[in-house]
Amino acid sequence: MSVSFSFNFFRSERITLRVWFLWILLSLAICLPSQNVSAATPDKIKFPYSPIAWNSLPWWMAKEGGFFEKNGLDVDMFYEGASSVIVQAMLAGEANFAGLAGPSVVANVVNGGDVIQVAAVVKTFTVPMYSQPSITDVGQLKGQKVGVSRFGSISHIAALNILQRAGVTGVTIIQTGGIPESAAALMSGNVAAAMVPPPQSIMLREKGFRELVSVKQFREWNIPVVENGVAARRSYAEKNPNVVKRFIRAAFEGIRQIYDSKELATKTLAKYTKMTDEKLLDESYRFSVEALTKDASMPSEAFAALVDQMVSQKSIDATAAKKFPLSAYYDNRYVDELEKEGFFKKLWQ
Repeated sequence: MSVSFSFNFFRSERITLRVWFLWILLSLAICLPSQNVSAATPDKIKFPYSPIAWNSLPWWMAKEGGFFEKNGLDVDMFYEGASSVIVQAMLAGEANFAGLAGPSVVANVVNGGDVIQVAAVVKTFTVPMYSQPSITDVGQLKGQKVGVSRFGSISHIAALNILQRAGVTGVTIIQTGGIPESAAALMSGNVAAAMVPPPQSIMLREKGFRELVSVKQFREWNIPVVENGVAARRSYAEKNPNVVKRFIRAAFEGIRQIYDSKELATKTLAKYTKMTDEKLLDESYRFSVEALTKDASMPSEAFAALVDQMVSQKSIDATAAKKFPLSAYYDNRYVDELEKEGFFKKLWQ
C-alpha cells in the first residue's frame, strides 16, 4: 500500500513539474516575439529644422549615414523656416524635437512654453558681417543700415554683439526676411552691411564686397553662445529620456561622420541645399568642420548673455525674465548621462 502510494505520489509530481515546464515554455514563446517586435519598431520623430545651410549638416548626415535608424529612430525631417515658427509648431503638439537654438528658446520659456535646449552642436557665432567695399571698419557703420534675416534671430544677436564690441551706436537694424534677402539688400545698396553666411557670402566676396567681421574673429572673441542644437519639449523629454539620448547620439555620430568623410558630407550638402558649385560646397564643408562642436553641453553663461541682450532690446519682458533661473532654458542631464556612459569619449577617441 505504502509503496504504491509513494510511486503514485512521485509520478504525479513529475507530471506536475512537466506541466509547469511546458507552461513556462509556452509563455516565453508567446511573450518573446512581441518583445522583439516592440524593440524592432523605431520611435517615430517629426523633426523641423532651420536653416538650409551647413548648420543643419548634423541632422542630414545622421539621416544619410543611417545613424537615426541605428539608434531606433524613424525621423521625418522637414525645413520649417524661422525658429519662432518651429517653436510655435512644437507648442501646438506638431513635434517634440527640432533643430534650433537661440532667442526663440528663451522667448518661449519666458512666455510660458516648455521648449528647451537639450544639446548644442554650434557654440560660436558663425554668421559673418559683409559690407560695401568702401567700408573698412565697423565704426563707419554709425548712422548706417545693417541687414539681418529677422529681428530676434541669431544673425540679429550676432550683429548686436559686433556693434556693442565696437562701441558703435546710431545703427538702424533692418529685417530683410532671410539670408538670401540680406545678400540682395547689400548688393542693391539698400544696406551698408549685412549678416550673411555661406553660400551667399562666397558670392558676395567674389563680387567685391568686404568681409568686415569673420567667423574667426567671433571665435577669438570667445562669446558664449549656443547658435544651433537640439531642442525638445521638456514635458516630452522628461517622460522619454532614452529617446532624447538616442537622438543626441545619432546627431553626434553624424558630426563624427562629417569629420571622417568629406566626400559623403559634401554629397549630402549638395543633396539638401541643391548646390552644385564645388567651390560653394567646399566652403560650406570648411565652415562645418570649423564650427561644429564635439562637446554637446550647454554653458549657462551663454543663456545669461542671451537673456540680457533680449531684455536690452526689449524682445522679452525684463520682469518676466527675472522669474526664471537659467536652467529653465536648457537641460544638460541627457548629455551628462551620455558622457558618464562613455559615449563621447569613445566617439572622439
